[in-house]
Amino acid sequence: MKKFAVIGNPINHSLSPQIHSEFARQHSIDLTYEKIMADDDISFTSTIENLINKKYSGANVTLPFKACAVKISTTRSSDVDLTGSANTLCFDNNSIAAHTTDGIGLVNDLIDKIGSISNSSVLLLGAGGAANGVIPSIFSEKISHLYLWNRTIQKSFDMAESWHESFRRVSVMEKIEFNKIDIVINATSAGVDDNSLSPISLNDCRKEIICYDMMYGKQTAFLKNASDNNLTSFDGLGMLVKQAAASFEIWHGQKVESKSVEASLRSSLV
Repeated sequence: MKKFAVIGNPINHSLSPQIHSEFARQHSIDLTYEKIMADDDISFTSTIENLINKKYSGANVTLPFKACAVKISTTRSSDVDLTGSANTLCFDNNSIAAHTTDGIGLVNDLIDKIGSISNSSVLLLGAGGAANGVIPSIFSEKISHLYLWNRTIQKSFDMAESWHESFRRVSVMEKIEFNKIDIVINATSAGVDDNSLSPISLNDCRKEIICYDMMYGKQTAFLKNASDNNLTSFDGLGMLVKQAAASFEIWHGQKVESKSVEASLRSSLV
């Protein structure tokens, strides 16, 4: 039996064990998958060492340890090198291979829901790890331009500068111009609290704009604002399932069917 885990803080909310168990059933793979909370980077590192000693095959990594996962890895995918973030680890004796599937999950979910995003102009809200972690995958779909925006706009300028060497078609949009945008992706945590506001107002949006929020589990202020303006919008549950599908394929070499898993989770979250 193969053994896996997901490590983060907090971790109780994680749906990963349920998702990977469903994927394993599709291929009759016998595995265990557990949730483990780590207190800090030192605790995270010792947890990984303990899993390797116990012959675990791999682990998923969630906040706030994705950067630490990169530091302790022995080999890294090219996207991990670019983003400085890893959410999937493979163990082989004492070696740790780091991968990132967050961006893959995002673009695969967008493609599944709206079709190709090639030649689209994308506005990415946020300047933290969630935003940076998906940029290579967004550009892999041959978009026309990526605009960055953050409440502290200097962070967007710093972020754009850090990506210019790899991707030229990225710039900061200080004043939101919806006529230049096809897709808005919210990678901020703003709007999670009941009384908080959407990071930007969508009241003047073109009706054709697609709104996507990486958060899932409840309607954020961003998604409510989109709904109030009759805009097409999606939460991040599909991204969660599809990044897990990419992790599963890395570990087991098997593709999975994810739509039924997403539908089952969505019905349980209502």
